[in-house]
Amino acid sequence: MSVWLLPENIADMLPREARVIEAMRSSFLSLVTSHGFEIVRPPLVEYVDSLLTGTGGDLDLRTFKIVDQVSGRTMGIRADMTPQVARIDAHILNREGVSRLCYVGSVLHARPLHPMASRQPYVAGVELFGSTSAYSDKEVISLGLEALRTFNIQNIMLDLGHTGVVKAILDKDPASGSVQDQILFALSHKDRTSIEEFRGVLQDRTVDALLKLAVMFGDESVLDKIAEEFSDYPEILPILDHVRWLGRMSGADGVSYDFADVHGYQYLTGVTYSVNIPGRYQAVLRGGRYDDIGARFGRRRPAVGFTLYLREIVAVMDTRRPYAVLAPINDEDPLLNAKIKELRSKGLIVVQSLPEDSIESLEEAYRLDEELLFVDGTWTVTERSVGRRI
Repeated sequence: MSVWLLPENIADMLPREARVIEAMRSSFLSLVTSHGFEIVRPPLVEYVDSLLTGTGGDLDLRTFKIVDQVSGRTMGIRADMTPQVARIDAHILNREGVSRLCYVGSVLHARPLHPMASRQPYVAGVELFGSTSAYSDKEVISLGLEALRTFNIQNIMLDLGHTGVVKAILDKDPASGSVQDQILFALSHKDRTSIEEFRGVLQDRTVDALLKLAVMFGDESVLDKIAEEFSDYPEILPILDHVRWLGRMSGADGVSYDFADVHGYQYLTGVTYSVNIPGRYQAVLRGGRYDDIGARFGRRRPAVGFTLYLREIVAVMDTRRPYAVLAPINDEDPLLNAKIKELRSKGLIVVQSLPEDSIESLEEAYRLDEELLFVDGTWTVTERSVGRRI
């Protein structure tokens, strides 16, 4: 085996991708901090006792575990930054009222989210703590869509759901607790055959409701159909009104509703949302309300947030070579060096060609359309002849 072979679903971030990712990181933080969100940088590892608090079994399976050589305790390499930010809010900042926090960084997955997914996603996100208001849901959803637009993602289709719909159905059936994981798996895959197999375990009423829910998704008109079909579940009606309002107020180019999308059901407690884009299997944005995680840290705090998967977004973006000016090296020419400094101060990339430089290699990284030439006693940016070498 080659010593430089990387593990499955782990890849280097090469210059073109890294350059775009860095620009996205910068524009994201500029956007969210302008909305009052403060930057935090949680550690890459921490004890699993806190890292996996209140997150359910899915995150546990995705978390790499290692033994701390100092304490002997088990640590986890973060697979999700949300629990870490919740810990910071509950125990370190310990503020009253609303707290708005944001982050950008890498996470590591022991298992990929899907066969083609990276096991080292680069993520950005926000978390808003301390508000149960519908306006806090709207604020976070709208901010996520605005972030996508700063990345030039157009025709954004928002998928909305709410864990309360499935919870209302299952809570009325005492037998559902023993098979909850299997129910959620079948429901998330819209596997009506598997749902039908729960007859005899669950009440017929529960199975019938789940079968209906698995096929009831689509635009706003589906909310009226659900309200009609599930009229004997009064808890569902205010949920439908809430997500209808969020869909109308979100600013998305289109909205669909799917209450069988139960990702994160173990810790999400309210509205859920995601954005998919053509060409990517995995959602590029996922989020929702999770009001119970803070209680696991000893301080109950309502919370809502989202995570953006930046490498998934980059995969469909135009990562063309950046424009650069080619220049010679001459430390004894103050006019040349002053001109280079001036161009760089304006944000231009100026590459000074070393004797060992390969023009072909440089052109793989940059669009070298222009060069600095000494013309009529001054250094001037001039259109570069193809193949010309300095």
